[in-house]
Amino acid sequence: MSFKFNWGTGIFTFIALFLLGMVVLVYFSMQQRNDLVETEYYPQGLEYQNQIDRISNADKLTGKFIIEQKDEMLLIKYPDDLAGKDVKGLINMFRPSDIEADVIDSLKFDSALVQRIPLAELKAGRYIAKISWTMDGKEYYHEEGVRIAK
Repeated sequence: MSFKFNWGTGIFTFIALFLLGMVVLVYFSMQQRNDLVETEYYPQGLEYQNQIDRISNADKLTGKFIIEQKDEMLLIKYPDDLAGKDVKGLINMFRPSDIEADVIDSLKFDSALVQRIPLAELKAGRYIAKISWTMDGKEYYHEEGVRIAK
């Protein structure tokens, strides 16, 4: 019995390989992680005017934030407007590419208005420092990109 390669055999082989390729593609695509930036978009969209007001409040401060990396520490220098005030808030070191690498901490700065975060807590790569706080009954928000090099 000899095997004869004709049009029908070629079409069958092509369709079989195509289907096998699609099965492999679906398998590998199901293995990928899909981290969303935010899990609940709708409520945040409704509350975005408040966020715009917080950003506007932070922009009105006379000082600026300075974020730098020194001696195995990430240093965050807060504006002088925060000196001597009752400030409560959070800093979220948000990593867009990996939700498990996010670091959330409360605002804890010294008398020089500097907060130190050990680089051991952060992976190398891009972060977004999202700082939100309350001071004198007003809410504030500042966001800045940070690149961690190790």
